[in-house]
Amino acid sequence: MTAGAVERGPVGAGAAQRETLMWALGDTLAMAGRNLRRLSRQPEQVVFNLVSPIMFVLLFRYVFGGAISGLNGLNYVNYLIPGIAVQTVLFSAGVTGFALADDLQKGFVSRLRSLPMARSALFGGRVTADTVNNTVGLVILLSTGFAVGFRPASVAGLILAALLLLLFALACSLGYALVGLTVRSTEAVNAATFPIIFPLTFASSAFVPVRTMPSWLQGFAVHQPVSVVINAARSLILGGNATAAQRAQLLNGLGTASLVLQSLAWTLGIGVVFALLCSRKYRRLTR
Repeated sequence: MTAGAVERGPVGAGAAQRETLMWALGDTLAMAGRNLRRLSRQPEQVVFNLVSPIMFVLLFRYVFGGAISGLNGLNYVNYLIPGIAVQTVLFSAGVTGFALADDLQKGFVSRLRSLPMARSALFGGRVTADTVNNTVGLVILLSTGFAVGFRPASVAGLILAALLLLLFALACSLGYALVGLTVRSTEAVNAATFPIIFPLTFASSAFVPVRTMPSWLQGFAVHQPVSVVINAARSLILGGNATAAQRAQLLNGLGTASLVLQSLAWTLGIGVVFALLCSRKYRRLTR
């Protein structure tokens, strides 16, 4: 009898864990659906997500593209699209911070305490909805790129680059989430994040080769996370089409594997640090 009870115990525990997991997953999907419906009711946000990637591609492709040099024969649009892609997902990730600050300001998070739902659903739903939003933005960006001459070396490389960018956007969205949970005002989120995101984006390899920058700026521009992720995505997209001279000039002479590992390390580090800080902050808010 005792042996039978011992054997049945783990089965019951496993079933309870599966039930808890399914409960949390259902709550997460419900929150994700709520966030997507809310986004669809904000036409200015939808228009920005749809139009801004197109505007940036056309602006840099046709207005600034002719003045960019130092690419060693590489078509500028193939150099440009990975940079615009990282910029797009970085700015789109800001939705996380704005939405959480708005939910806090309007008391939505406080109302969730009275509901029998998983605490992880708030972040899980937010992340799921923002991943959908980022994916749509990337699809629009790539479609515009193809229309103006963007040609990746392979479909596999393009897909891997897109996945890498979405992972980086997910990690950055946790940083925005921490700001949103801290400042509790949508206006303050933009004021707190813009001075960080703007220099990281433009003092990078997104739009021009780092070697064309002043020597005092090059060290920062080469090693900061945005440049690392851009170069990794760029290397995946260019594949074998990039010559040794182009890799030396534009990718610091590094191979694809090295760049991808560096970008994953940055992404994991940013994601883990901000996830821990967000969890800590959220627990304090919901006590």
